[in-house]
Amino acid sequence: MTIDRLREVAASHRDRIADFCSRLIQTPSLPGQEMQAAELIMSEMKALRYDDVWQDEVGNVIGLIKGDRSGKSVMLNTHMDHVDIGDRSSWDYDPYSGEIRDGYVCGRGAVDIKGPTSSQVYAPFLAREAGLPIYGDVYVVGVVQEEVGGLGSIELGKSLRVDCAIVGEPSSNTLRRGNRGRIEIIAIFRGRSCHASMPDKGINPHYSMANFVAALRHLDRVEDPFLGSETFTPTLVYADQTSSNVVPSELRLHIDWRTVPQRSPDEIKEMLASLLEKSLVDGAWGEIKVKDITLTTYTGATRNVPAHFPPFLIDEEHPLVRIAQEALSESFSRKVEVKRWDFATDAGHLVAAGIPSIGFGPGDETLAHTNQERISIEEMVEASMAYAFLCHRLTNPAAWAS
Repeated sequence: MTIDRLREVAASHRDRIADFCSRLIQTPSLPGQEMQAAELIMSEMKALRYDDVWQDEVGNVIGLIKGDRSGKSVMLNTHMDHVDIGDRSSWDYDPYSGEIRDGYVCGRGAVDIKGPTSSQVYAPFLAREAGLPIYGDVYVVGVVQEEVGGLGSIELGKSLRVDCAIVGEPSSNTLRRGNRGRIEIIAIFRGRSCHASMPDKGINPHYSMANFVAALRHLDRVEDPFLGSETFTPTLVYADQTSSNVVPSELRLHIDWRTVPQRSPDEIKEMLASLLEKSLVDGAWGEIKVKDITLTTYTGATRNVPAHFPPFLIDEEHPLVRIAQEALSESFSRKVEVKRWDFATDAGHLVAAGIPSIGFGPGDETLAHTNQERISIEEMVEASMAYAFLCHRLTNPAAWAS
């Protein structure tokens, strides 16, 4: 009867969940510009009678539903920012319209991540409406600047201590227990500038970089049995010159390294530093560094963060995975698969802060960052009901003891 009642309550609020998602999409919130979205989320939480709603120094929104008893605490985590729309004319609908069409809410951020945000914000309210006990405190958070480095969750991991977290990136309502991380490395090659008509007068850093890139292809890759292989991909190149008839004195090569737990950032830097040293032509020099990002949030707070999302992996036998899979399977009356994400998420930052985490959210992840972005309303409602049941189960100390 508990699940049946929860399904009824969730279905009765279908239009409210869809409308909230639509209003969020109509509120553009690029990184550093999340203020209006934050105000909208806080207003909705207050309308849903959260026990407390506030913002922290960097602009993260935190809503609290207090537990009935002294149980486990849970964080439901999504981010408020989204990527740019790109060429508006390439969309079949206005990307900021939040148009509801054929059972979908359409527009930028529908999947990543305003649909999951809508489902999470409504989840504790649905639990209360259904009379489902919540044994410990539930924090529903909307964090800033995930798309550009994860500043919000990094800061939250320092200030908000919870027993576990559910990251709401899209997963088509399946359970996720891991993803590779990402670290952005800059390889710097230095030489001596000269006129291109007299190349022997200089030291051209292009030859050192060419040696390095050729050798990079042949580095051994570490593979994780669940997450797959690490990858390292040269992407951007910058020169300290804009004139095509001048040999530059410096080149900067950006490397996108998708990481697995078996290889630490320090090991990556040491490996690349050794490779760089072997690649240098006579008279050249260089260095390896992790890219640093200076981010300013909409509150005016400024933080320096490394361009590094740690990998996220929780053991399949961990109680959090077991409880979540059982709860979701019961919610949906079907066995819920446990998979991985192929992209980096804030779960890595939360796990690095000591918070056991899993992933679960509505939406087709292959539509994220595309001009076809849309999310199924039925999937959002189903997810909101499931989040509510997860809050019930995960806050119950007895579930962890079994």
